[in-house]
Amino acid sequence: MNKAIKKIADAKKNNIYFVQIGDVFSGGGESAYLPYAAGAIAAQAFSNSEISAKSRLADILFRRLPLAESLAILKLPFLVGFSSYVWNYEYNKRLAALVKKAYPDCVTVFGGHNIPNGCALLEECGFVDIVIHGEGEEVFEKLLLTLNRDGDLSDIPNLSYRKPCGELAETRREKIIGCDYPSPYTGGIFDKILCDNPDTLFSAILETNRGCVNNCAFCDWGPHKDKVRLFNMERIKGDIEWFSENKIEYIWGADANFGQFDRDLQITQWLINAKAKNGYPKRIKVNYAKNRHENVLKLTGWFAKADLSKSTTVSFQSLSPEVLKNIGRSNMTMESFSKLLDEYRKSGIPTYTELILGLPGETFESFTRGIEMLLDSGQHSIIEVYDCELLPKSALAAPAYKSKHAIRTVKLPFFQYHTCAAEDEEVTEFSDIVVETATMPVEDWIRCKMFTAVFQSLHCMGLLRNVAVYAHRSLSIPYVTFYQSFIEWFFSHQDTFINEVFSGILDSIRKAVEGINCQFYYDAKFGDVRWTLDEGAFLRFSSEIDVFMSEVGDWLITIIEDDEIVGELLKYQKLIVNHPFKKETRESFKFNFPSYFADDKLSAPQRQKTLVTAVPEREFDNLPDYAREIVWYGKRIKKTVLENVREGE
Repeated sequence: MNKAIKKIADAKKNNIYFVQIGDVFSGGGESAYLPYAAGAIAAQAFSNSEISAKSRLADILFRRLPLAESLAILKLPFLVGFSSYVWNYEYNKRLAALVKKAYPDCVTVFGGHNIPNGCALLEECGFVDIVIHGEGEEVFEKLLLTLNRDGDLSDIPNLSYRKPCGELAETRREKIIGCDYPSPYTGGIFDKILCDNPDTLFSAILETNRGCVNNCAFCDWGPHKDKVRLFNMERIKGDIEWFSENKIEYIWGADANFGQFDRDLQITQWLINAKAKNGYPKRIKVNYAKNRHENVLKLTGWFAKADLSKSTTVSFQSLSPEVLKNIGRSNMTMESFSKLLDEYRKSGIPTYTELILGLPGETFESFTRGIEMLLDSGQHSIIEVYDCELLPKSALAAPAYKSKHAIRTVKLPFFQYHTCAAEDEEVTEFSDIVVETATMPVEDWIRCKMFTAVFQSLHCMGLLRNVAVYAHRSLSIPYVTFYQSFIEWFFSHQDTFINEVFSGILDSIRKAVEGINCQFYYDAKFGDVRWTLDEGAFLRFSSEIDVFMSEVGDWLITIIEDDEIVGELLKYQKLIVNHPFKKETRESFKFNFPSYFADDKLSAPQRQKTLVTAVPEREFDNLPDYAREIVWYGKRIKKTVLENVREGE
């Protein structure tokens, strides 16, 4: 069929649009994710010859444009499907209302993780016609066939919908067991997006299976614990080849437990081979299985060698037995964790650990004790602490569960870190953040948040890590005691630079409890990027490293009470921190610090004149490049502390 005839034929078809709005990331060029969920549903629907004969995929909207611009893209839409998540739910509703006003006969369909159960969305939004609950490929295909045939929606499972008379209806719930779906990548669904956006660096989702064997209360996969369904290996290989050929830089693995299946080893080899052949993908992030350590060690080692991934996560969420019982989760023992960290260290692979603040059963004491346990086990790099967010379909959000644990949330404006600092956004998205439970009063939540910001910026990112290790190992001062002392001292010394920085952070945290989300740091001198609070503190302290170290010295002498060792420790700490404009530096010390810190069996450094040279991997001549490469990209792979530190000439 020539192009002219095809254009005439397409003009007679129903226009189908999808909307899956995501953020555009800055830093080293504009980047965005391909709208995988919408693409997967479209691929399944348009593989049906009856649908493709009567309908055309007109477009998939993925940019957060002004609403009027998004509406203008839609030309005589027959149906618009909205893929809804916490980061686009309000935008979708606003756009759907405009669509319905401009095109009253257009069918508006909502689906996605942020959709409430039952008819709640239909009751709230009169402009929404149909809601798909759960997975969408098969249900949407049946829906489009039924609409094309003027059929009865009551025969389609997993729907809530508005009848012509205005009455709301729900259909039967049916478990989806299929997994043999066509790929949106190799099926050409995203070809138009790539063609229309040649200057955008696209990231993509790789899904090799669906489902999760775990049942965590905070996760909206939790209530759907089920047998994991495996995608066809031929499809997976084709997707990886497509990523490579289309220069997709970053891959996010959608699997809940990568490494759970032995075939994941083969999939990893395909990714490595693709990069070796074409240079793409450049990076991949996956969620590793927590009970297949042998597989995961292999995978992380292979990824690191191929420069596809430089670090791995070992998640706990909490180390409190009470919390773990409440959320239906189990963790490895601390002994096993310590051995695992050792294995990763021997392999040269950085690790980071994830915790969630605000889970039911947690207290200030149990939260900080958990951090102490992680440090005692050897986790001194990144410990990420996330706010507990109430997801609509999680067990945590169920009314009975919330009542039992006295869960109180605050609706906060939502934004993605490391995105542009947009002003006066047309539509505000929201997150429901847990700020209080039966065991954690809101003031303790604030204390935990403050401790986290201090601990992450000073210890995890390395500004005072070695000093804290010395205090712990040589003076038997617990890490939590060390940082609590720091907090108390500087909040009582209001004329200091450190007080100014952390007082600003505390103010941001308190405002969050009031529903004002300013839990980020922004300064244009570090680029047009919104940083986490701890990253912001690190950037400010590292760019004023002399002032910071001088003020720390005034406090540290009250802890260590030895002028000589305090001076030497701070000089060494400054030497190895990768602060802005860092150049190769050589310093002489009275103690053998490199040997001492490298061997955790040594209880004290030896008095021994030691020449130490510290060499940055790269020198920067401007702050935005430094902030992006060392803090944003480099934090999890330990770039904030110099690796090339050696004794002797």
